[in-house]
Amino acid sequence: MNSPNQSEADQESAARLSRIAEMIADGEIPIPVDWPHSRLHPLLDLVHAARRRRLVQFIARTIASDIRREERRWEQSDVTQKI
Repeated sequence: MNSPNQSEADQESAARLSRIAEMIADGEIPIPVDWPHSRLHPLLDLVHAARRRRLVQFIARTIASDIRREERRWEQSDVTQKI
């Protein structure tokens, strides 16, 4: 059974790993190639997830922007036709 201190330590370790993954995804720091595979693999999974999430957000924002631009174009077209 895990003690409360061990659980807190695990949470801090996971939070630290997430912060490192975000910094790697941002290009702020390089991938630590000297880490053992058992630590590196979960880190790379988090980096991939962060990059994938950002790519999906970028695509969604781009699509939303295109939709808004088309809506404004149609609205302007309707106003011009009524005049």
